[in-house]
This record gives sequence, structure tokens and C-alpha cells, in this order.
Amino acid sequence: MKFPSLFFLAPMAEITTPALRRLITEFDDRVVLHSEMLSAGAIVSGGFHNDCMTARFPFDGHFIYQIEGGDAEVMAEACRILSGNGPLGININMGCPVSKMMKKGHGAALLLDERRAARIVRACRRATQLPLSVKMRSGYDRDDEAALVRFAGMLRDEGADYIVLHPRYAKLRYTRRARWDLVRLLKESVGLPVVGNGDIVTAKGALARMKETGCDGVMIGRGAVASPWIFLQCNALAKGEECDITIDIRGLFIKGLRYIEEYLPAHLHRSRGHRFSFYFSGNIFHSHSLYSEIRKEHSIGEMIGLVDGYFQRNPREVEKRLRHDGDE
Repeated sequence: MKFPSLFFLAPMAEITTPALRRLITEFDDRVVLHSEMLSAGAIVSGGFHNDCMTARFPFDGHFIYQIEGGDAEVMAEACRILSGNGPLGININMGCPVSKMMKKGHGAALLLDERRAARIVRACRRATQLPLSVKMRSGYDRDDEAALVRFAGMLRDEGADYIVLHPRYAKLRYTRRARWDLVRLLKESVGLPVVGNGDIVTAKGALARMKETGCDGVMIGRGAVASPWIFLQCNALAKGEECDITIDIRGLFIKGLRYIEEYLPAHLHRSRGHRFSFYFSGNIFHSHSLYSEIRKEHSIGEMIGLVDGYFQRNPREVEKRLRHDGDE
């Protein structure tokens, strides 16, 4: 299949909010966006705050829903429901390494149960005609190249249109370096488009991983929260264009928090405001001290007040000049 962009925003629980998606598309609307990781069970049962989690907005152009779960029929029904919103596609989570997820047999735990994983993909394939993908880790408690290729082949045979690989095994969570050689292995072995994900924090790094692996796209997660402009730089670098930019760090920080307030209900402001601030505060020198203060607050207004006060005390940090490859 042909992707509308080489670059993808990763689905991340409590992070890939409409607020972040709007910030990113204001820099570059070509990026393939994802929802937060959504519980298939909650979607099917009409769970609390589903409307705001599954809503699509005018800036959600190339938009994919990610669902997680362990029951094939529930996952399939979630596919049917979400397909009615007209997304670009549906992504199945087989990579989440969080313990409470894996204890339920969801996320990366599906890598241990190939038959159940196959039933889920097969049921979802029957439920939607949209492009269907799987986001997976390279293993559960170790990297096994033969097992990875076999599992990916099963996904292909059951109807997945492409695979997103985060090349760390699940037990590592986010420690050690992602093994991009496994992305190359999958691309050369499985006969499907492969999107690589993991440790991308600059446009230069994204293009380098794509060149060395031959993958069909690069997905960026935490690096895109810290640098919502990274996709603009990626597309410019891929085309050999100049893209030296000046970023209004203060303005973007406050805008991100205001968008959370605008697009999400009040009971989600604290969790989403804290998550965004944790990553975006990495753009300032005293990030730890500012975030330590922000995480004590519950309202977006209080968080914005702390951000504004920081930049009043540190006016030299208001703006950041960046080269097109992502370096300061």
C-alpha cells in the first residue's frame, strides 16, 4: 500500500491527544496521525469519556485509530464502530509493555499467544475494509529473530496490510537502544510494508534510520511531543529543502496546554497536561524544577501560570533557533 506520508505520529496513551495532533499539524499537515491507545472493550460498551477520545477534528487529516484488547470479537466490533468515523485505517496494539496491560493478555502479551493474536487480526480483517496494521515489539522477554519473522508472517497471512515495529522486546520497556537492524530484517523478510519506531528525536536521525533499513516509513513518539515541529523538518530534509526555523517555546508550551483545555473535558486536564509538560519541558534548561511544580497542579490555568512565570524569569529561553536537520 502507498502511505500519504513517510512520517507517522505514534499512538501513545494519555499523550496523543487532539491538542498534540493540532500542534503538530500546524507545523506540517502531511503527517499520519494516530489516536491515543483506545480500549476496544470501552468502545464497544460505550465507556466513560469515549466521545472525546474517539472524536475527529478538522486537523485530523490522515488519521488512524489504535485499539487494544484480547478478545477477537470485541476487537472486531470496535473496528466496525471506529471505521464508521472515516479514518485512514485501524491499528492493533501488540506492543504496549505496561504491566497492567500485559497481565490481562493485552498489548505485548499477545506476542506470547500467536493463536489468539491470529484470531484477533482475522476478526478485525473481516470487520473492516480499511487498511489494517499491527504495532508490535520485537519480542516479549528477548529478541528472537526467527520468532519475529514467523509472527510477522502470521500477521501478513491473516490480513494485516503493514506492520509497525518498535525493535525492543517488551520487558525492556524503553531502556537500551532500539535495534533498528530488526526493522531491516522484517522489511527484507515479511513481504509487507514496514514502519520503524523507536529513539527518533531528530529529523536527521529519522532519515538515517530509513536509509539504513529500507523501511517504508518512520514513526515518532516521545520525540514528537518534545518537538512538535519535527515532522516539518523530516519532510524538508527528505526533499533536500532548507527549513531553518525559530520556535516560540513559551508560546507553543502555553498553546499546547490551552488546546488540552479546549478539546478535552476537565477530568482529563490534569493527566494530559502533566504528560505533555513532562516531555515539552525538555526544551528548557530548568526542566526538572518546572515540571516538579506543574505536577502539583490540577487545572490548566495553574499550569499555564507556572509556565508563564518561568519564562518571565528566563527570557533568553523564550525562543529556540533550529537548523533543518533538527540541531540547535
